[in-house]
Amino acid sequence: MYRAVIVLVMVLFWEGGSAQSVKKDTLGKKLKVEKWTVLEKYEPDMILSAKDRMDMKKKRIVETKIRRGFLDTLDIPDRKRKKLLKDLYKNPFSERLLKTLADAKFGDEGD
Repeated sequence: MYRAVIVLVMVLFWEGGSAQSVKKDTLGKKLKVEKWTVLEKYEPDMILSAKDRMDMKKKRIVETKIRRGFLDTLDIPDRKRKKLLKDLYKNPFSERLLKTLADAKFGDEGD
């Protein structure tokens, strides 16, 4: 009985460890866009195709990662950084975020 419990615990730990080693998608999670929209049903010329929308979504994700990298390099207080990161994910075109990125001075620009 004791051996069976030990073997069961070892199997559970082995399963948990192998589940963590599964590789993730390159963008972190699977992206989905609706294949058909209501507008596309009635006005197919006004809406982009699903492939074009997926490409635009990938570009937005890459742009978000670049902006996050900029925010990580800025010498600003943590409280302001958290607010800007919240803006980045909830409203990427917020006035506070765009103003901070526009006013940012980086090391290679000089003083």
